[in-house]
Amino acid sequence: MKTLNKQIKTWIFDLDNTLYSADSGVFQQVHDLMGKFVSNHLNIDIEEAKKIQKDYYKQHGTTLKGMMDNHGVDPDHFLAEVHRLDYSIVGPNHKLNIELKKLEGRKIIYTNANMQHALDVLERIELSNFFDEIYDIKMANYIPKPEIAPYEQLIKQFNIQTESAAMFDDIAKNLVPAKKVGFTSVWIDAGYENFSDDIKSSKQYLDHETTNITEFLENVNKGNI
Repeated sequence: MKTLNKQIKTWIFDLDNTLYSADSGVFQQVHDLMGKFVSNHLNIDIEEAKKIQKDYYKQHGTTLKGMMDNHGVDPDHFLAEVHRLDYSIVGPNHKLNIELKKLEGRKIIYTNANMQHALDVLERIELSNFFDEIYDIKMANYIPKPEIAPYEQLIKQFNIQTESAAMFDDIAKNLVPAKKVGFTSVWIDAGYENFSDDIKSSKQYLDHETTNITEFLENVNKGNI
């Protein structure tokens, strides 16, 4: 059986809570801004807005998709508003960056966020201009993971040979369609409970699990996995 460093030619990475720490505080900012957006747009109090925000995230994959489907929200306006973030709290993981740069083949970001957020984060973690492609929520026609359609589009758009591609994500259920389309799936267990995740039923679709992406990639580069 081939080791990953011999088998994989395309490396696909989620961005948030995967290439930087889940405890950075960025997502708390996004969460708060989304709550305010829902509250203002629907003219309801913040507690009711947070409940709707949570329900839409669970039912539609993203709060954005719920707001689009149920309230006709303009997605670009929504994304611009909820990504007015203080990115100074995010910094580089130099050891991870070293291991990423050792990987041979194409590197792609696949995120449910928008392009500007991805570019802002990549600048902070010192990986600007490193990835060959960035596939964001707009390119996915605002259809979020784990819907299978954007994965199929990703494959077609970037001409990916699925048997030699690996995908990394901190949300296990996002790797179910990844495995179904033929990717090698790697779950980054970031050590927090995502209320929308379904780890139990996703387990059979996870080829690899790790709590430390840096150590995992170090082992990949050494030919140990």
